[in-house]
Amino acid sequence: MDTYGRLSDNGIPMTDTAAPARATGVLSIVTGVATFALLVSHPGGDAHTFADVLKDEAANRTMDAIVHGGFVVVLALQAICYATLSARIGRGAIAGLVLFAFGAVFLSASMVLDGLVTPALAVKYLAAPNKIDFAKSLFALVGTLISLLMPIGLAFQSAAIAAWGAALMTGGISRVAGVIAVALGGAAFVALAITVGAMNPVVLMGTLAATALWAAVAGIVLLRG
Repeated sequence: MDTYGRLSDNGIPMTDTAAPARATGVLSIVTGVATFALLVSHPGGDAHTFADVLKDEAANRTMDAIVHGGFVVVLALQAICYATLSARIGRGAIAGLVLFAFGAVFLSASMVLDGLVTPALAVKYLAAPNKIDFAKSLFALVGTLISLLMPIGLAFQSAAIAAWGAALMTGGISRVAGVIAVALGGAAFVALAITVGAMNPVVLMGTLAATALWAAVAGIVLLRG
């Protein structure tokens, strides 16, 4: 199979990058679907006391690890997809890629604390009721960190989506995809800014859904080449 689609001006064959870009486009769409699936699978809870919180976190330890660990994997895969997209767009996409990278770091840290550290602490201190006060302090610390890391990470990602959208429009690659991206990223960023400090679950989940929609849009752009 010939992997060299055309020749450069000096006669040197140029590698055809269409197939890898299309494969990355499919992967991007898959990560969007995976994000929705993980959101739906997120374990809930109706604990009323701290003891109930410990029991719920301990009971849902495996599912928490799957869901939150899954989000970290999705972010890693999306980094590959968006690097390919940014190369496709050109220099105008650098801001989007950098903003996404910062957002991925903050959001991954939040997911690790929420899905791995918190349940592990619950299991440990559920078996040590005499240390319940110390456990409360630890949970308060971890909860505070999550309440800062998650919205900051999502804000960076929202800004990244809007930046990619602007680059898509100004670069003439896809005006429709650009408008959708700017609308998604802009709306998510504004919602996060309005509810800053409130850790509003509707806004946070809505922003994650917006990132999933963007992954699908980015995938389509890559598929179209």
